[in-house]
Amino acid sequence: MQPTLFQPYEIATSVETSFAEIVFDRPLDHAYTYAVPGSLLDQIGVGKRVLAPFGRGDRQTIGFCVGVAYAKPERKVKSILQVLDDESLLTEHLLKLTRWMADYYLCGWGQVLNAVVPAGVKKLAGTKQVPLLELVPESQLPIPLPHLSPKQKRVFEYLQTHPTPVELRQVTAETGCGAAPIEALVEKGLARRKAGRVETATTISQPFSRSPLASANPNDPTEPPFAQGERQHGGAIELTADQAAAWAKIEPILQAGGFHPFLLHGITGSGKTELYLRAIEEVVRQGKEALVLVPEISLTPQTIAAFKGRCQNIAILHSHLHTAERGNHWRRIARGEVQVIIGARSAVLAPTKNLGLIVIDEEHETSFKQEKTPRYHGRDVAVMRARLENIPIILGSATPSLESWHNALRGQYTLLTLPKRVMDRPLPVVKLIDLRHDRHADKKPHGISPTLERAMKHALDIGGQVMLLLNRRGFSTYLHCPACGHVEQCKFCDLSMTYHKERHVTMCHYCGFEQKPPDKCPVCGAGQVLYQGMGTEKLQAEIERKFPHKAVERMDSDTMKRPGSHQKVLEAFRRGEIQILLGTQMIAKGLDFPNVTLVGVVNADVGLHHADFRASERTFQLLAQVAGRTGRGDQAGFVYIQTWQPEHPAIILAAQHDYLTFAHEEMQQRKAHNYPPIQRMARLIVRSKDEKAGNDYADRLADGFRLELERHAGQPLPPGEGSGARAGLRLLGPAEAPVFRLKGNFRFHFQMHSASSSLLHQVLRAVLPTVRLPSGVELTVDIDPQDML
Repeated sequence: MQPTLFQPYEIATSVETSFAEIVFDRPLDHAYTYAVPGSLLDQIGVGKRVLAPFGRGDRQTIGFCVGVAYAKPERKVKSILQVLDDESLLTEHLLKLTRWMADYYLCGWGQVLNAVVPAGVKKLAGTKQVPLLELVPESQLPIPLPHLSPKQKRVFEYLQTHPTPVELRQVTAETGCGAAPIEALVEKGLARRKAGRVETATTISQPFSRSPLASANPNDPTEPPFAQGERQHGGAIELTADQAAAWAKIEPILQAGGFHPFLLHGITGSGKTELYLRAIEEVVRQGKEALVLVPEISLTPQTIAAFKGRCQNIAILHSHLHTAERGNHWRRIARGEVQVIIGARSAVLAPTKNLGLIVIDEEHETSFKQEKTPRYHGRDVAVMRARLENIPIILGSATPSLESWHNALRGQYTLLTLPKRVMDRPLPVVKLIDLRHDRHADKKPHGISPTLERAMKHALDIGGQVMLLLNRRGFSTYLHCPACGHVEQCKFCDLSMTYHKERHVTMCHYCGFEQKPPDKCPVCGAGQVLYQGMGTEKLQAEIERKFPHKAVERMDSDTMKRPGSHQKVLEAFRRGEIQILLGTQMIAKGLDFPNVTLVGVVNADVGLHHADFRASERTFQLLAQVAGRTGRGDQAGFVYIQTWQPEHPAIILAAQHDYLTFAHEEMQQRKAHNYPPIQRMARLIVRSKDEKAGNDYADRLADGFRLELERHAGQPLPPGEGSGARAGLRLLGPAEAPVFRLKGNFRFHFQMHSASSSLLHQVLRAVLPTVRLPSGVELTVDIDPQDML
């Protein structure tokens, strides 16, 4: 018998009754059976939302129908109250994919479905209800047909050429007939009215009108040079030898079809985008659709222009879309009106009709992992979608994730390499600056060293442009009392407050708490508080002071809040109106400016020593990516990396453009500690505002895991860290999380490692339901975690 959260309803089931399987937006691992009243039999369908009584109080709750059956259940069931959608919101492929996601990421199927369907679709945003007219089914037409007047006959014949309902005003406009002949057809039983929804004029005619990506078009001044060159000279782009070798492996797979994952490892500027475009053009020629995933940070007007120059019928899905716009795009895709879908993480769940290819650019980016339920990884879901729909998938990166690299080395992905830049352009010359020795004469802290300052002056003097990366926003990264050593911390988190000078506030970048900076030390009362550390706001002030006659612009989440601001700055930079562009990692991705001859990394050590086993990998990737922003035109490029640790392998190998050695050495580190990708990993985080309650629950959970692991091992396990290795699974913790207090909650965490993903899931499913979660305590299960803080 299926488990239930409610008392049996007062209706008895019969064989003649239809039944629906419903899932709700709850952390539940099963569906619930509901009876479908006769009045709703012609409305119910898989993929539609329904309103149904749920729980002991029969609270009216929205759920998704995931199955319809006629077999009589073994018990009394409740009845659904209303079907909310005229058409199914989900394709058969999406239902299978979301079912897998719920199983793999250990969350409710309803939670996944609720996250998949955009709010604009659920709220019918961007649509309006209108009267429609259609012919009655042929089997219901009266025989013989009644006499029709000329106008009635005109409307009747018009409807015969339209198999789907037509908006009433369209009928009158295109037939030239008024209401009288239409009403006559209805009265004679030949036609019938019905209510329906159509897109509003705004969302049809101006789908990108309010988006900062609105003007991305083939003539956009921020378009990549290779695309502009193609239109100027005509004809197809001639592939390099490396591109041609890669295409020779991709093309026959696209023509034959079938699941086949490619890992395209190409250095920055090697022409990966051209291979993406050729692959997309091929599947579009076959009458299929292509789905392109890029990190949100790389979804720039420049990126969009590269695709719009070669592809038609594109839908762009990103976080800047308004609710109605997103709903409009979803419905266009569902109707099969779109050939190419470009978007960030959530676009992986677009309701395509006939998908033929998935492309993931910058597949290594951690932003593909969602940090709230459902905690899915867009890259991994895309690979599973390609497998389920039996289509090829291309994962591209200059610095592939070690997970994808590991799959390529094991033969699970076909590895394609582009080791040279197009047009034989050289890689930039990279120079390391040791901040322990390269300091200004005044011994005061500066953002840029004397060496970097001289290099910037030279680059600017010869007409080049400069980009500076500092992956810390704000003015000062912490406030420090020199008398007692106190560092101002967030009242809700174990993290220092960052000072933002323009707004004169201190802010926690984790929870968003803000307050005015203290006039004196809140601990000892000393009157002097030092504003220390360097953020992008302070760096901008220093650069403007040292280069007063140069135009300087800053790009970070503080300055790029207004719609269109991102594109406006990039256009000005491409036109040469801005000589120095500085910012956080958003300047390191998806940008191509031929006149940039110098890139400076102000502090390469940011993030290098986070309590995260991926810290070195992320540092290497960021340095390699930002270095790729220079030397993309006719002039040679130079990169200056400032660091306090010039001997660190991640920094040295990034400077040498040596991904292969870095991947090999980092993989050896992962093997030594059984970290991904060598073993699979799950992280459990216990949160509570009551420290003792959270700690007690974590201890009970640990006891439950130990008992289950002893059952698998067939013997008692020795105490201590790493217990469970004999059972094929290691359990680390519970321990205080690296950031112990966050948003007012005390946090404890576990790590679970196993070479077997199925064993990992088996143990979690066996233990979690047996340890009651007390009130005021929350548990997060994160499969394949990306955030270890």
